Amino acid sequence: MALGLTADALAARGVPDPDAVVAALPAVAPWLARAREDEVVAGLAAAAVPPAALHGLARLLDAHDAPPLAGEVAPLLGLLGGSPAITAALVAEGAGWPALLARVLTDGGRDVAAHLAALRAAGVDGPLSRADLQRGLRLHRRRELVRIGGRDLLGLATVDDTVRELSALADGVTAVATACARARVAAEWGGDAPGAFVVLGMGKLGGGELNYSSDIDLVYVYERDGEHAGRTVREFFARVGEEVTRALGEVTDDGLCFRVDLRLRPGGGEGPLAVALAAAVSYYESWGQTWERAVWLKARPVGGDHALGAALLDELAPFVYRRYLDFGTIEDLKAMKLRVDASLRDPTARERNVKLGRGGIREVEFFVQAQQLVHGGKDERIRVRGTLGALGRLTDAGYVAREKATALAAAYRFLRDVEHKLQIVNQRQTQLLPADADELQALARRLGFRGATAVADFAHVHAAHTGVVHAAFDALFHAATEERQQSGAPELAALVDALDAGDATRTRIAALGFRDPAAAVDALRLVRDGAPHAPPSEARRRALRQLAPALLAEIAASSDPDRALQHLASFIASVGVRTSYVHLLLENPGVRRLLVRLFATSEFLSRFFLRHPEMLDSLVRADMVRVVRSEAEQAAELGERLAAAPDLEAALDALRRFRHEEFLRIGIHDIEGEILVEAASAQLSTLAVVCVRAALGIARQEVLRRTGLPDDASTRGLAIVAMGKLGSGELNYNSDLDIVFVYDAGDPAVWAARTTPPAEFFSRLAQRTISALQTPTREGFAYRIDTRLRPSGNQGTLVSSVAAFDDYHRTSAALWERQALIKARVLTGPAELVAHLEAKIADVVYTPGLAPAQVEEIAHMRERIERERGGGDGATVNIKTDRGGLVDVEFLAQMLQLRHGGAHPALRVGATRPALAAAAAAGLLPSDDARALLDGHAFLRALESRLRIEHDQPVEALENAPEALRTLARRLGYDGGDADAVERFRADHARHREAVRAAYDRAFAAARRLPSPESSG
Repeated sequence: MALGLTADALAARGVPDPDAVVAALPAVAPWLARAREDEVVAGLAAAAVPPAALHGLARLLDAHDAPPLAGEVAPLLGLLGGSPAITAALVAEGAGWPALLARVLTDGGRDVAAHLAALRAAGVDGPLSRADLQRGLRLHRRRELVRIGGRDLLGLATVDDTVRELSALADGVTAVATACARARVAAEWGGDAPGAFVVLGMGKLGGGELNYSSDIDLVYVYERDGEHAGRTVREFFARVGEEVTRALGEVTDDGLCFRVDLRLRPGGGEGPLAVALAAAVSYYESWGQTWERAVWLKARPVGGDHALGAALLDELAPFVYRRYLDFGTIEDLKAMKLRVDASLRDPTARERNVKLGRGGIREVEFFVQAQQLVHGGKDERIRVRGTLGALGRLTDAGYVAREKATALAAAYRFLRDVEHKLQIVNQRQTQLLPADADELQALARRLGFRGATAVADFAHVHAAHTGVVHAAFDALFHAATEERQQSGAPELAALVDALDAGDATRTRIAALGFRDPAAAVDALRLVRDGAPHAPPSEARRRALRQLAPALLAEIAASSDPDRALQHLASFIASVGVRTSYVHLLLENPGVRRLLVRLFATSEFLSRFFLRHPEMLDSLVRADMVRVVRSEAEQAAELGERLAAAPDLEAALDALRRFRHEEFLRIGIHDIEGEILVEAASAQLSTLAVVCVRAALGIARQEVLRRTGLPDDASTRGLAIVAMGKLGSGELNYNSDLDIVFVYDAGDPAVWAARTTPPAEFFSRLAQRTISALQTPTREGFAYRIDTRLRPSGNQGTLVSSVAAFDDYHRTSAALWERQALIKARVLTGPAELVAHLEAKIADVVYTPGLAPAQVEEIAHMRERIERERGGGDGATVNIKTDRGGLVDVEFLAQMLQLRHGGAHPALRVGATRPALAAAAAAGLLPSDDARALLDGHAFLRALESRLRIEHDQPVEALENAPEALRTLARRLGYDGGDADAVERFRADHARHREAVRAAYDRAFAAARRLPSPESSG
């Protein structure tokens, strides 16, 4: 291949993001040079994310450098650029990845029997230990997901093929897990229990419709009760069920096989793990609900004794399929769907969720299941499990018009394909279309849309299919029309009463300060009338009519009326029929004002609040909540929550929930002006420290459980060193946490007798700690973690022994690493290790002093940051990295600390403001410059805080456009007319920038001229 392809040439041949592709080419140039150019370009043009294809190729070749084979280069690049999960799995194969790739391209499919044979051939058979069984199942699953997912991504398999293959894989591993678990329990318990045992697959597994990240819903049933070896038969089969669950669903070092959900068993989560056939039949005859009838539509045996499963399904057929036309079922299913809708509190989720949203997969399933339940008692022809198969039978039997069925089948396949292409990326359980433009572009490309209009074309097709689905669903369930007529003439303010008056209303709305009057009218209508899917009661309607004018007045006076109103409308919709919330706002003007200000000021807090409207109670109690909570108070509360968590998943959720609630508390006090920026930063830092320590505790319990090592001094030798803003106590909203892990293994003799070396143990502990903080759960994630400030950065090990840490900083650390250590703070660890690290860090940072050449090096580093990361385009100013930005203040303070900290202990602090004050007090910084720097730092930090709490993400670029500055100036307290507020803000910003840069220049010029002061140690 000619590696001289330019970005223009690649773009001309249909390769997106050509500049990034060209930048990534050199790392894999030797390999690409041996491949045909047309195959390389074809693979890149087909890849969802072409640069990722080349980055993935580099990882793959690091694992094993196999030569490119004709016909395989383009597919390989397509896989690597389409799924990080598949890339990781191929890398994990090492030298075996070429063979696995070949299977993707040549192995057209496997049925259950093929999986059973492959697992037996790999030795996954008989009474294996739990660990061996788990390892064998996970290895098989990992390779099969590469094969199945790869064929899907490359267009070698249809949607029908993919769901069938995934279901066959789940069937195979479940069957083997069942057989091996029963054999092992029988060996441990002195013989097999009498009678048959079956594992039934429910939901998508039962229907043969699994996706990549599906849970598998299982029910364990045994033949009859009795005694066995001094125990009950139920105990025996409950133990078998527990082992099957752990074999499939427990997360090990090899990951998991399938998440297992047992909540569909008789009695749900409160019922026995395994139930006798007679007890199961009795339960459903006595207590079964409509939703359970829908569940058993798809049930089938997938492990153990299939004859027992068939007998149970025969017994339950009269429960599932009533002998009369059961139109009452439609109302029950409609209520179920409304509960699903209510769970999607974010209105955008209803549009973006391909499973649960409007016109999504679930509506197709409900459409089909409702008619099966209504008609299946009298017509056995429609008693089939899969959605598409059942839809075909309903059509053949005359219950669904063929044209409608064809459109629904096409929509269902499309939506399932979208679901697959969402989940194949990282094999995560998601059905939400990306909000990020680049991710949406990649999704569209995975689905086969190409060119500049790929996203628009996808959106058009998606809208068409969801429209078909929702129309069919709505017609079947007799849904109310979108528009509801307002009855009567309520006592409302004239404007709220006249929302349908057209241009006159929009003109009056615009005069109140709304930039988009049409959208404001729609939102006010939602506030006044309630959500279309949940019309308010008369009592709630009256309360809303009384509340609407007061809310409108508060909104019009806010810093961003449009956004405040849109968020408020979403909130009113999300609380649904809960009239008590409306009355709470009606009767508490202070809470009403706070809620409106929150919605107008902070996108971060608004999004959180809309996900958790029940937090309104917290706003009522805000006056009773202390503005500042100590570290001890926070740690005690979080400790109580974690102690009450029954398992790891619940503990992780509790950690995240606590973090979110504290964020809300701090943010509300911040936007209310009850806490200054530095105090808010300190509270955010305290919260992060509490969460990091708790995460280490969670991780430690898990790693000790898995390794079997004792909870003693030898396993407590891990220190977490906070760096950056966490170390200095200067966190802002949405800051990542910079941390470094250092361990002291203690007595080598203690570890000599163990199978787990100390480096491996502490590395696993560090990895688990990171996962406890940043792995997403249903409550989101707590913090993003960055460990790149560790010795040797990304090239270094995740954890360093204390000796390696000391040696690195004595012999190899660069000046910028000394500079970074200024902010280091040891958060956890044994007292002796903490003291050692604190002393070592102080010695490394302050003992050498700073020569003029090193001052020059810091200045050059600052210049490079400004050049590479500053705004540069005139349209924006980077408040952090541009001239006169926060980095100027920080680098100046750190230069003085490195230069004079040895002789002046007061300078040995992590935070910037105390360092500047100490430098001024010691005569190292002119008082006028110190004041300019402190004032500029306060202004820029306040500006940074507003930007971050505004956007729900780290934002440092300040737009120069007057409209963008108008709302920001308002949020920073600038009053008066819009133009005047913007102008005064601009003037203040420019003044602070110039003052900061002037002080910076003077300090560095002086330091360049003077020799390094002698350090005092």
